[in-house]
Amino acid sequence: MMGIAWRFFRAMTRLMPRRIAAGVALSLAVTASEAAGVLLLAQLLALAGIGTPRGAAGTLVRTVGDAFRAVGWQPTLGPVLTVFVVLAVALALLQRTQNLVANRMELEVSLDARTRLYDAIAGARWLPLARARGSDLLTGLTTEVDRVGSAAAFLLTFFVHALLALAYLAVALRLSPALTGVAMACGGVLLVTLRRNRVATRAAGQEISTVSAELVSAATEHLGALKVVKSYGAEERNARMYAAVARRATEVRMRAWGTYADARAGFISGSVVMLAVMAYVALAVLQVSGSTVLLLVLIFYRLVPRLANLQNVYQMLSHDLPAWEEVEARIAALEAEREALSETAERAVVARSIRFEDVSFAYEPGRADAVHGLTLEIPARQTTAVVGPSGAGKTTVADLVLGLVQPRSGRITVDGRALDERWLRAWRAGIGYVAQDTLLFNDTVLANLRWAQPDATEAEVWEALRLAAAESFVRALPDGLATPVGDRGVRLSGGERQRLALARALLRRPALLILDEATSALDSENERRIRDAIRGLHGRMTILVITHRLPSVRDADVVHVMEGGRWVESGTWAALMERPAGRFRRLWASQAGEADAPEPEAEEAVP
Repeated sequence: MMGIAWRFFRAMTRLMPRRIAAGVALSLAVTASEAAGVLLLAQLLALAGIGTPRGAAGTLVRTVGDAFRAVGWQPTLGPVLTVFVVLAVALALLQRTQNLVANRMELEVSLDARTRLYDAIAGARWLPLARARGSDLLTGLTTEVDRVGSAAAFLLTFFVHALLALAYLAVALRLSPALTGVAMACGGVLLVTLRRNRVATRAAGQEISTVSAELVSAATEHLGALKVVKSYGAEERNARMYAAVARRATEVRMRAWGTYADARAGFISGSVVMLAVMAYVALAVLQVSGSTVLLLVLIFYRLVPRLANLQNVYQMLSHDLPAWEEVEARIAALEAEREALSETAERAVVARSIRFEDVSFAYEPGRADAVHGLTLEIPARQTTAVVGPSGAGKTTVADLVLGLVQPRSGRITVDGRALDERWLRAWRAGIGYVAQDTLLFNDTVLANLRWAQPDATEAEVWEALRLAAAESFVRALPDGLATPVGDRGVRLSGGERQRLALARALLRRPALLILDEATSALDSENERRIRDAIRGLHGRMTILVITHRLPSVRDADVVHVMEGGRWVESGTWAALMERPAGRFRRLWASQAGEADAPEPEAEEAVP
């Protein structure tokens, strides 16, 4: 525990050295104020006539008196009470400032961990992100980084309480070394007794990290499946499944809080026993004067709550530090997978062609290739289609063209230049990408479009909407471009969402437009609109259409057919249809019944 706490403290000092220094300075000031209060308490006891201070207690009283006389005051009741009140007010102000510094530190540590983690996620290669569970990343960005901030505040609080405890012990040692030694021995026995509890607290903190990720994962999955759940009439079963995960999370947290409560109760009980032993030894064995015993009891009366808080803070620190380890380990793992993208103001274009040269790729080592020995060409300023049944490797082709994954063997070239991470940023800057699952934020139409091109003018936005066959429906919306689209675009129909996604891609004025199953979930009318829009873009840019719906590629200049991750045949639509034994013709025949059947109705928008 102390090892990880020290590493955490060093990390914080590197992050915010001035704030840490301010926290330490305030802690020292608070400690000095508390110590001065104890000295004034000794003087007040003497003025109240409670015994005659002797030995070390008498020395403390004389020291306070000398300090008053040094500034021209007599250590009488009025001046001593005045200084005591002023000191108490100053202490309250110092503690207020200290609390604000601790709270600020907690928020800034959380902010730093959150931004570093998100930066590591955004900058990592696509393949590790695809393998990761999204809910784990979400938990890290929310619950875990908040616990990291709490650990920072607890560490500073632990330091403050430790300094105060040392200050009280120093005064107690000055009054009676023997009696203080007895108290410290009792405290040592108490700490050894509670060691098992501290180990249990750390284990509980690690278990809470795990169960928090499971709870977020369950919530994400169940909320995403609500439409299917309702269609199956499985609401109650779905609720029971989520409740089971939530119940387990609650049980883990209850066990953790039980551990904290046990530790606190054990510490307070042990402290009472320690005070009783100390009083008995002082009066019956060491024959310490009544005033000294009273002063020691008052000191330990103030010390025990500090030690109890110290124990409690230690428990909370043990609970939250595993979150820091988890977040730092995840950041390190993602940073190790960071794309080596070079900064460049240039934007790559496709002047001649994109070529796959004997490209093979597998998503997992030891598994079958998703693409194997693929050789094909995507000519510039033409429309190229890649078709095939599910599992043919079509989307992998898009991932490879985007540079999201790298070939296991072979290479991809753009105008003869090998596509690699050294110029991926410039390459992606010239790409417009439209996927089957449309990404729309819970914002206005205009904000969603400008997400791809923040500096786009309104005229450029309307031009992109016109090219995407979306201008008429956007003008018909209640507030036009200022109309909110709802969560994930729920206020728009499926066809409207997809045309907005196409407009957003076109707003970038891309050199390469990739449509990855962009019409697979649309009805025939909306598919026709998208197809008409693509036809209008022919010759303006290089277009790559990836789909399993063959009617979508009638206008393509060349169609590549894939199956099982391999190239099968290529040609124009007409040429491929003239091959009775060709794979394209057989795919068309298998879809003919589906093509002749009535198309599904368009998905309606939610008002």
